Amino acid sequence: MEWHQTADCVEEKLQTIQQMHRLNGISELMALADYCTKNQLKTEFITKEQHDALIDPENEDGAWVLRRSGGIRLKITSQSGEAIFSLRIEENIWHGYAEHVADWYKFAENSKALFQIPSKDETSWLV
Repeated sequence: MEWHQTADCVEEKLQTIQQMHRLNGISELMALADYCTKNQLKTEFITKEQHDALIDPENEDGAWVLRRSGGIRLKITSQSGEAIFSLRIEENIWHGYAEHVADWYKFAENSKALFQIPSKDETSWLV
């Protein structure tokens, strides 16, 4: 299981992320979400063609993304609309992140369940 990275971690790795044009795990995606929220950045889905147009064809680190089909592609922009970077994310990572977030919201909605004290009948086997 990956440890949860932070927005600060994304900031430290920003140049590498910009150069590679991809994220490789749920942990990185969670950190990106934190980073975008922290810096009030806009995120939008884009097509492969739009994403490919944002990658310098001489960028050897980004060339891998140019050869890949499928996946989720995002463009991250500033409040003024300036493109900061674009990313490709494997669909299984994206869906895993979506499930994680859904589970977290379910947990938050039902967090009191952790503190429910069982009735005496339910604990009679402890005696």
